[in-house]
Amino acid sequence: MTTIPVKCPIHSDGSPVTSKMIGMGVDGFVLHTVLKIPKRYARVLPDRTMVPDPDDEDVNDLSVEIAVYERLRGVPGIARYFGSTKDGLLLEYYGKGCLEDYMEKNPQPAWSQRADWMLQIVDFYAACHAKRVLVCDIALRNLLLADNFTIRAIDFANSSLFPMDGSGELAENGYTTMVDILHVTNIIYSLCTWKKFQVHCIQMDEWPEAEELPSTIDLPLGSVVTSSWSRQFKTLDELRHAVASSMPEEPATSWSKACLFQKPVSIGCAAACAMVLAVHLRPRTG
Repeated sequence: MTTIPVKCPIHSDGSPVTSKMIGMGVDGFVLHTVLKIPKRYARVLPDRTMVPDPDDEDVNDLSVEIAVYERLRGVPGIARYFGSTKDGLLLEYYGKGCLEDYMEKNPQPAWSQRADWMLQIVDFYAACHAKRVLVCDIALRNLLLADNFTIRAIDFANSSLFPMDGSGELAENGYTTMVDILHVTNIIYSLCTWKKFQVHCIQMDEWPEAEELPSTIDLPLGSVVTSSWSRQFKTLDELRHAVASSMPEEPATSWSKACLFQKPVSIGCAAACAMVLAVHLRPRTG
């Protein structure tokens, strides 16, 4: 019996088309993609003509981000990059949106799903470091959900590229791999609690103090998060090993319930509560 080969659409580089196809013409396929362009504005004059906004002179032209996507091409977990045009760069469209919005609109999924996301996130940012890319903008809003609910990272406009034949820590203007690790840890914390948590830190001297960080008591992976916030992990590979080796199969209780009364109560509030209790528990007379 003769086997008829199966045909599938491919890109010019020979890789299979995985984006949603929204149309097909005589000489081409129409894919659902995203075009990212530089953030520029024009000023509309009274005669309705437009002139470039002078404040846009230093706008990022996306050349660095394009170079980052070129270097990271094929890294699992990075948004699929289709190349650049004269207008900007083309990326695959992910209709489920970003993880930040998904967390706000949906109930907390099973621990196994969140644990899988954590490992995915650590893995592809570790791959960025292995490719000598300092990411610099790691946040829930820059993590998109693919149709199969795996994570895709975007937004490398503020990233830094270092020579592939170089060695040593990635660092530029006070931003280092340690700061990337901090922000990855904040995402792990957010997934554990199912609530967004982030801090402003773009230089090592802005590293948050312990009192600025939330408690990790009874938090799944709490000891790992605390260790990372204490700068005990020097690489994302170290963080990954700690997460994988400490990952519970399923937390015994909901962290939000376990920590409901965790925060200290002020003396004034405690005294007021004691007075209310005294009134309600006072023996009746007569």
